Amino acid sequence: MTSNNDFILQDLSDDLLDQILSLAPESKTIYFLGLTKEYYPDIENGSEYQQNIIESYISSYYVEKMYRSNRFFNEKFSPVYTKTGLIRNVWCDLFFIDDDLIVH
Repeated sequence: MTSNNDFILQDLSDDLLDQILSLAPESKTIYFLGLTKEYYPDIENGSEYQQNIIESYISSYYVEKMYRSNRFFNEKFSPVYTKTGLIRNVWCDLFFIDDDLIVH
């Protein structure tokens, strides 16, 4: 990653998130390809890895939308964001105390 700016998905406004998710599939791909090129510039254009990152962006945006719009999801789970605009993980708050994982 060589971008000087971090991009945390949770900082995106609800309106902008909705606008991006409502883009036509081709426009959505162009938008996420731009993010991929900015935050992962060393990845070969057209590679399978680049396609996986684009699909991860799309999935992350949909998970973010669900997280914001579902009260139970929002109150009981916490997403972990990357500095490149992806959701890395979502954990159930019940299993985290003082940032330590407790396995039951």
